Amino acid sequence: MTSLEVARHVLQVTFGHPDFRPLQARVVAPLMAGRDVLAVLPTGGGKSVCFQVPALATRGLTLVVSPLIALMQDQVGALYARGVEAVAFNSTVSRESQDAALMAASAGTLRLLYTSPERLTRLADELVARRIPVTRLAVDEAHCIVEWGHDFRPSYRALRAAREAVGGPQCIALTGSATPEVRNEIASALALRPNTATIVGSFDRPNLRFDVVPVSGRDDRLAKLVVLVRASRDPAIVYAPTRGLVDGLTRVLREAGVDASPYHAGMTPDERRSTLERFLGDDLRVVVATCAFGMGIDKPDVRLVVHWSSPGTPESYYQEAGRAGRDGGASRCVLLHHPADDVTPRQQLDVTFPPERLVERAWADPSLRARQPAGVVASIDRLSAELRPDRGRVNWQGVRRRKREAERRLTAMMRYATARECRRRMLIGWFGETLRRCSGCDRCSSRS
Repeated sequence: MTSLEVARHVLQVTFGHPDFRPLQARVVAPLMAGRDVLAVLPTGGGKSVCFQVPALATRGLTLVVSPLIALMQDQVGALYARGVEAVAFNSTVSRESQDAALMAASAGTLRLLYTSPERLTRLADELVARRIPVTRLAVDEAHCIVEWGHDFRPSYRALRAAREAVGGPQCIALTGSATPEVRNEIASALALRPNTATIVGSFDRPNLRFDVVPVSGRDDRLAKLVVLVRASRDPAIVYAPTRGLVDGLTRVLREAGVDASPYHAGMTPDERRSTLERFLGDDLRVVVATCAFGMGIDKPDVRLVVHWSSPGTPESYYQEAGRAGRDGGASRCVLLHHPADDVTPRQQLDVTFPPERLVERAWADPSLRARQPAGVVASIDRLSAELRPDRGRVNWQGVRRRKREAERRLTAMMRYATARECRRRMLIGWFGETLRRCSGCDRCSSRS
């Protein structure tokens, strides 16, 4: 049998699928041939199978880097239910369990070991110390390298070093959304080889309709939100930018007779788990959430996603709106928009990227740092860790480039909300794809 036929046999026996989807086959074939792979697959494209099957079809250990504990646990649980031994190394796993997993990896019986970017470096050191070879590194949700690597989770920037530490194994990076520029940055950050196979699926999902609903103020925005959610009667998600707003909108919807619950990082794990389980189990119709309700949330029959206001980037909007219609059913993605909606995101940019002179003065004068808002203090400290002013002259070029890119993304998102062009064409075009025809947006509907 060819290597792809071996992988197909594993898919059939272990996962119960007769064959790979076309895009999956295009990813698995070069991976089984030993090449690095960068795969950009649309929502619902079955990304995890693309590294799980090769891990089971070949000898050795596959390290999987995943951004969220919940994502790791879901995948490990699903594999366990199929009789596959897989382990997640995270803060919920005891030292004894970790030692047992490393012994299994050393014996060759453990094929898939999940971890977070923050724990990868230490895990890599342990694997080297125990002389446990790593066959493959799989980086799930690889766009986080770019979105979070500089500002939120700098451990993403250490993935390349960790890969080198364990001997430079084959690498596969997977994501559901990445522009050509982001793909290039992922390839550079992971040191993907020159013969890397890059597979990019279509970003167009014809079953989704994209609408922007203008609002004149907060009361009008609230009224239109209630009308949209009440009219749907199907599972829906409402995204809002802050925890306080999520709680407030949940109260408003409940008062309007809508079965809604909040979801944000300020809730306890049990509260979040309860909301998620009720939503997935059809015991809850509407979730009002921050961006914390994101990766790994896979309810196929969501028919409406409403954004209270614009996210800061087209990537974020595409990912969150894409929670709708994963089963292929007709669904609607609505953005509520007011002309002043760009004020808060631009203010947040000023917090994330404080003026260089202020940062340098705060480094020199701790009392000035202490007088800044908490968000600015966090940015000053992050920039200090990144730029290391204690080592001499600071190079601001990388920070300036990131700020320009953040401003470009925000401008593109505002243009999506205000331009007279086809919404779908603008959104899909952001990812470098040319759209032939629009299957549904308010701009094109109004013309027809």
